[in-house]
Amino acid sequence: MKSRFNTIDIRVITSELQSLLGMRVNNVYDVDNKTYLIRLQKPESKAVLLLESGIRIHTTEFEWPKNMMPSGFSMKCRKHLKSRRLIYIKQLGVDRIVDFQFGSDQAAYHLIIELYDRGNIVLTDCEYTILNLLRFRTNEVQDVKLAVRERYPVDNAKGPEPLLTLERLSEFLANIPQGEQIKKILNPHLAYGATLIEHCLMMFGFSSSAKIGQDFDLSKDGEKLLAALQMAEEFMEKSKSFNGQCGRKLKDLGKSHAITRRTQSGLNPGVWNCKVAALTLGYALHLSW
Repeated sequence: MKSRFNTIDIRVITSELQSLLGMRVNNVYDVDNKTYLIRLQKPESKAVLLLESGIRIHTTEFEWPKNMMPSGFSMKCRKHLKSRRLIYIKQLGVDRIVDFQFGSDQAAYHLIIELYDRGNIVLTDCEYTILNLLRFRTNEVQDVKLAVRERYPVDNAKGPEPLLTLERLSEFLANIPQGEQIKKILNPHLAYGATLIEHCLMMFGFSSSAKIGQDFDLSKDGEKLLAALQMAEEFMEKSKSFNGQCGRKLKDLGKSHAITRRTQSGLNPGVWNCKVAALTLGYALHLSW
């Protein structure tokens, strides 16, 4: 069972949510201390955007129970975002971070959601100065401090890497110890995510757990591995222009992955109403959120 969005999920949902642009914030609610609802509307339509820190973002039709007393974070978001128009939604580089901008120019505010590790949701002004956030943290390696009045490090987002050449791939793998899994070696260095890497390896005849020196010989299999990575790059490009629709189920090649929500204590919404259909991995990945 999928527990959180991966890299390609984020690219697809970011593309899908472009349909919300131009809507104004009607209100902000909290379901719990890491899950928030943003009610959006324009004259001819309405939508509810769900943000769960570290886990997922998508629209929803389910009537989520809301806290009777809004949290301090919800109140801060209401103060700055209410009645403002959603201007853009973008992924920061290839990181699992999504930036929502409400309002324009000097009156703009950003709501940034981190969908990795323990997650975070950060409210900033037009210059990315932090106004409020769910989780304070310090990264000594990158010399970054996430706290009120600090600047959110948008410039630290990892950019896309050029596609590996056979020469670079050979140099990279030459010093890897025997017995190491290829997908685990590649994953930290590529933006595709483990699921897409594994799928493309299997499409080219590699085992899902192919290991250096056992199922893989660089001199014989290097070009085939490069072709698998080129396929992953093509899928990433396709995901940027996804034009699916929530609630619509797509099937391709007879395969689909249904992803169901874990039951929370005191909260069992069943299958989420929003179904994100993503034509990725050579078949339709459809998420039953």
